[in-house]
Amino acid sequence: MNIRLIHSVMRRSRVRVMTIAAAAAVVAFGGGDASAQGSPSGMLTSAQWGPETQVVQASAVQTAADLGSPRMAPGSISHAVQSIVGDAADANYGQIQQVGFGCRSCNQPSCYGGCNSCGNFPLANPCGTPCDPYWYVNAEAVYVQRTGNDGYSLIRNQELDDFELQLAPRITIGSLPNCVNGYEFTFTGPIESDRYLVAADAANNLNTVLYGSDTDATDAIDPFTDASLQTLSYNSDYWSAELNRTMVGWDVAKVLFGGKFIRIEEDLIYTSEKQTAGSYADLTSRPENSIAALQAGLDLMYPVRPHLYTDFRGRVGAYINFAESNVRLSNTGNSLIHNVRDDEEFGGFFELGLGMRYQLGEILTIRAMGEMWYLSDVATATGQVDYSVSRYLGTKVEFDDIFYLGVSVGAELKF
Repeated sequence: MNIRLIHSVMRRSRVRVMTIAAAAAVVAFGGGDASAQGSPSGMLTSAQWGPETQVVQASAVQTAADLGSPRMAPGSISHAVQSIVGDAADANYGQIQQVGFGCRSCNQPSCYGGCNSCGNFPLANPCGTPCDPYWYVNAEAVYVQRTGNDGYSLIRNQELDDFELQLAPRITIGSLPNCVNGYEFTFTGPIESDRYLVAADAANNLNTVLYGSDTDATDAIDPFTDASLQTLSYNSDYWSAELNRTMVGWDVAKVLFGGKFIRIEEDLIYTSEKQTAGSYADLTSRPENSIAALQAGLDLMYPVRPHLYTDFRGRVGAYINFAESNVRLSNTGNSLIHNVRDDEEFGGFFELGLGMRYQLGEILTIRAMGEMWYLSDVATATGQVDYSVSRYLGTKVEFDDIFYLGVSVGAELKF
């Protein structure tokens, strides 16, 4: 319904009474707050609903289509949620009065919910401004763990520990010129995950799980058998940047779509020292992933208490991964195997987050949530190393799936 039209028509006393009755009907049938968008049909008086019924004038309920002063300020969700006070307010939180998309009475789908009077249309401008345009900055700390390859090792009878949780920033900057359509940019990272293993044995009894596929390969990995000292390190770095087009409703639902770039670099370094022969060797695997993705997403809040909301964050996308693998095996300073290969692979990803958000005021909100990220078809450092060593080691790029699990906390400022 055209809210601007309600304001003008309510100047007539007879229609004012009918409008008040419509608001009472919305409260009774909807089990929620009175709204300026109640149906004009079924007009009834408050006396028919009993002494506990509270009638609220539709003109007192702010919606995104209201053009009167004051207009909705950034983040003023309470204007759209509450029109009943007292004990009844707690019972009715969660009832969102959503404005219709477009100026229906004027048949103008580009108005985004802000409508002027259509009396002189098309000479008059039927579109208004739903609320004041604003910018927002969301600063978060993500605390996540790169998972996968549990119990991995190249040293016999030794295992690498799991990756530890790592702290990294996630910064989002967005603009909403008309409070419905806008843009936002997000940067995440870098997330630097690493794990390290050192094994020493004075009796020279350290051995490897690697084995040679032929005589030459067996000689190449000789320093990895009957060794006195071996080290194994595994590093994985992640960062991403994305630019999205957004569509926002009531500041509680945001749909987005856009492009995303993800960079994942890994290093696996395995070294061994054989004192009895005075030899040493090292095996390295260094893949790089440059991922170009198209994504869609949804941010959704739902009020459960005054100023407190459940918070959902979802992203899903498809991409092409431009991957490069670099594998090298050296024995006592001599490079015996060195293969560099690149390949392209199609993959997909999703990111899920669920938590709570608390609104401290009209411009400041804090949030916390658990998160899970998944990426398919990523070239990992461990995936490029076969236990069977030959001159073909690293000549084919292998792809794996990876997960990130953790939490995030942050604050959002609107201005």
